[in-house]
Amino acid sequence: MTAQSHDDIAVQDTDGTKDAQTAKGHGHKHGDNSAAPDVAARLGLSPSQGEAVLRDASSVIGQDLSLPDIEAAARIFALLGDGGRLQLVLRCMERPQTVSELAEAAGMSQSLTSHHLRHLRDQRILASERRGRHIYYTIDDAHISCVVQDVFAHVTHD
Repeated sequence: MTAQSHDDIAVQDTDGTKDAQTAKGHGHKHGDNSAAPDVAARLGLSPSQGEAVLRDASSVIGQDLSLPDIEAAARIFALLGDGGRLQLVLRCMERPQTVSELAEAAGMSQSLTSHHLRHLRDQRILASERRGRHIYYTIDDAHISCVVQDVFAHVTHD
């Protein structure tokens, strides 16, 4: 992936100002690649490379995917690739947590924590639930927990 395409997928650059929004990975028709060249370009791929990635991913997954599906997956990996966001996800895997609990545990401001949480919610990595005056964040579904657990199982495997 080129440096430019990494910036396109990244949610936030080092100074905290990047806020690129791309396909969310839901609400589109599977197999619809009408914007394939644009999506491939955002992923740092030529149109032919985009089609090859799409073909290979569809084959491995066993269902028809679209380039927006590939883009959504890349976005999730980009979000989980940030240590601060990964820490928030790990905390939410333990139990539902409020913004203030997460900010304190991660050593972040509440504003930065809320910013990260918004992006994690947008990609359906985390879900939120209001309970009285507080909003609690938790893992959206078991798929995300499995991905995180599998990555750590992989890195600790001999």
